[in-house]
Amino acid sequence: MITVAHVYDYLNKQMPFSTQEEWDNSGLLVGSPDKQVSKIAVMLDATPTNITKAINNGVDLIVCHHPLIYHPIKNLPGDHPVYRLARNDIALIAVHTPWDKAKDGVNFVLANALSLERVEPIKTKECPDMLRMGYLSSPMSEEKFCSLIKQKIGIPFVKYVSTKENIRKVAVCGGAGADFIDEVARVADAFVTSDVKYHEFLHAADVGLTLIDAGHFTTEDMSMNAISVKLAMEFADAKVLRLKSVDPISYR
Repeated sequence: MITVAHVYDYLNKQMPFSTQEEWDNSGLLVGSPDKQVSKIAVMLDATPTNITKAINNGVDLIVCHHPLIYHPIKNLPGDHPVYRLARNDIALIAVHTPWDKAKDGVNFVLANALSLERVEPIKTKECPDMLRMGYLSSPMSEEKFCSLIKQKIGIPFVKYVSTKENIRKVAVCGGAGADFIDEVARVADAFVTSDVKYHEFLHAADVGLTLIDAGHFTTEDMSMNAISVKLAMEFADAKVLRLKSVDPISYR
């Protein structure tokens, strides 16, 4: 019989939890390692809606990207997500920054979605295994590259600062990666990430980097499909459900 510990150990080999950032809280956050598992739900976020879906589907274990618990919990009202999971005996494993850094994780999936070639890590000081950089098959104008991003990751628009006529070398960081602007500017023409602030766009323009904000949800959510496939292949006796999260940001 499959247990939570079996799934944890498998994930730990694929994306070691020891590699998580010091501010992160990945790993087994809710439930017992000894709990038996016959149904696993994979999702980007353990939102109240997704927890309800998990309960209704008889899920034993949730594997999500963003940790459900970041800060100390001082009380647990009946509608608190952690309380609901515990009450329904559902365990939860978060894979956040270990999956960001994994060789086939968030940023590899994003680079692959954008059809980048010769993808390799960018050795940044703070997170040497986080970012990826690759090459477009041929130089592309900023306008065409932005259109490619919208088409490939399913977003109606992107925000960007324009610095180059043509782009060839592209760096990616799913989620919030604007802290890496200076290091990326030294090796790439363009940087696809999200959660970019106004002054960060100004700084990117100053250092000559085409900086593109393609949305936090859209740059990360697609990578959870890969985890679903991994778990389904490794644990054939368990049913793996891919519960799609919904981008909390609306576009018009």
